[in-house]
Amino acid sequence: MPRTLILKDTQPIAKGKSRLVFQHPDEPDLIIKVMRPEVIEDRFGAGTKWYKRRRRYGKYVSYIREIQEYIAVHAKHNDDLPFLQEIIGFAKTDLGLGLVLKAIQNQDGTLSPTLAMLIKEHRLDDTILQALSTCLDQLLNCDVIVSDINLGNLVYQERDGQPSRFILIDGIGNNTPLPFKAISRRINRKSKLGRFAKLYNRIERAKKANRHP
Repeated sequence: MPRTLILKDTQPIAKGKSRLVFQHPDEPDLIIKVMRPEVIEDRFGAGTKWYKRRRRYGKYVSYIREIQEYIAVHAKHNDDLPFLQEIIGFAKTDLGLGLVLKAIQNQDGTLSPTLAMLIKEHRLDDTILQALSTCLDQLLNCDVIVSDINLGNLVYQERDGQPSRFILIDGIGNNTPLPFKAISRRINRKSKLGRFAKLYNRIERAKKANRHP
């Protein structure tokens, strides 16, 4: 019987809108995503609408969206998908079911920085911008559905002997009631182009906010 991983007394390495991210306590090259307790209560607790509480996948519906999209993209694209984080499986934790993924690390084993961190540290040079452009082109030219792309879920990885790259670590899968983006490539492509334009606007705003006085 698999043991329950203890995370409650551990500091998360990142916080998203709905999930906490922890380093795997046994495998340093893995991370675990778990649902934030306050989000579970807000979206699926006693005060929420009855139909939300009765949904089959309940609080783990975001896992389903992400895993389904991950499988769907791999089914259509047999080659390597270097712009997506690798999903490993699940783990039982003291914060509920955890989604286990490959950690995005640099050569020295440290976690790779987000796009937001690069901007804050004034590291956004031509090489990094080219890697970002390559990542967005890869996302655009495959069938993946992107529900969110921002300064915090794009991570920049540098490793010896490999080209530097950006990896989308969250925000894939259809999050609307009607799956228009899954049905129509044109709608999906238009949606991604709109999100990319907003991303570049956020980059410019963040750069201005982080300029030296």
